Amino acid sequence: MMTMLELLNLLKEEAQIYRTHCINSINRNKHMNNLKGECSISQDDVDAVLVDFINNIAVKRGIDYGLYTEDIK
Repeated sequence: MMTMLELLNLLKEEAQIYRTHCINSINRNKHMNNLKGECSISQDDVDAVLVDFINNIAVKRGIDYGLYTEDIK
């Protein structure tokens, strides 16, 4: 069984990979995310959402993970 810290570290590693093609993935999957037209968010926006999402998971489980956008670049 995976510990919460192991899960958070795995999410961080996956975010490092995913962030490089996130915008293309969003555009490709418009039919699933109700996007109208092309995605207009920046890489900084993508990084901020990924980091906030991972930190949010951690906080809900009582962990101050303290992930920064620099950590996934």
